[in-house]
Amino acid sequence: MKYLCSLGSNIDPEMNIHHAKQQLRTLSGDCLFSQNIATKPVDIDTNNGFLNALFIIDTPLSSDELKQQFNQIEEALGRDRSDPERSKKDRTIDIDILGLLDEHPDVPDYLQSLTTELGLSSWQKPHLLP
Repeated sequence: MKYLCSLGSNIDPEMNIHHAKQQLRTLSGDCLFSQNIATKPVDIDTNNGFLNALFIIDTPLSSDELKQQFNQIEEALGRDRSDPERSKKDRTIDIDILGLLDEHPDVPDYLQSLTTELGLSSWQKPHLLP
């Protein structure tokens, strides 16, 4: 199964994204990463900007199994997944499954520019008329 996923970091982001990509490649030899882009924090009060990327991973794992693997990578890179406030704090790494690639999952607006790098040129959200 091919999943569209995202990763981001705002604590030593160059190093943590590099390490996350290395570990993701050990999960699957078939990973395609976009470039890293600088983004502003969303729903988090911080002065630390983020680096984010999209990636496609081909794996036989179910989404639950894949998320468990992602959580292990996050923890190995120093993220405290037991903290109930973790989504509102700076993070060493955040790896999310956006959905199965063939189900055309939603991509956050701030990552839309990366879809064409992954060969997803028709991925733009439709504009709603007023």
